[in-house]
Amino acid sequence: MRKLILGAVLGAATFLVLPAAMAQGDLSAVEVTSQKVADGIYMLTGAGGNIGVSAGADGVFLIDDEFAPMTEKVKKAVQGISDKPIRFVLNTHWHGD
Repeated sequence: MRKLILGAVLGAATFLVLPAAMAQGDLSAVEVTSQKVADGIYMLTGAGGNIGVSAGADGVFLIDDEFAPMTEKVKKAVQGISDKPIRFVLNTHWHGD
């Protein structure tokens, strides 16, 4: 009986985790583009959700940062907006989507 319950729990966990892992897919072909919203305010789009960017004289503030494999692409897009460093990142999601 314990093996049956353990098998059911592991099977259910696999079905819950697998879609999140598959959702990221191959991010190598994804391009991150920027769109100006207002002075110093931009939106980056790429894989999944959007990233908010506030670029000021003292640095850059990001709202969300997408997936870890996208880090270099996001940084490159931010460098196209501002030569200032990224000072703060506010992640609005605690889960891996």
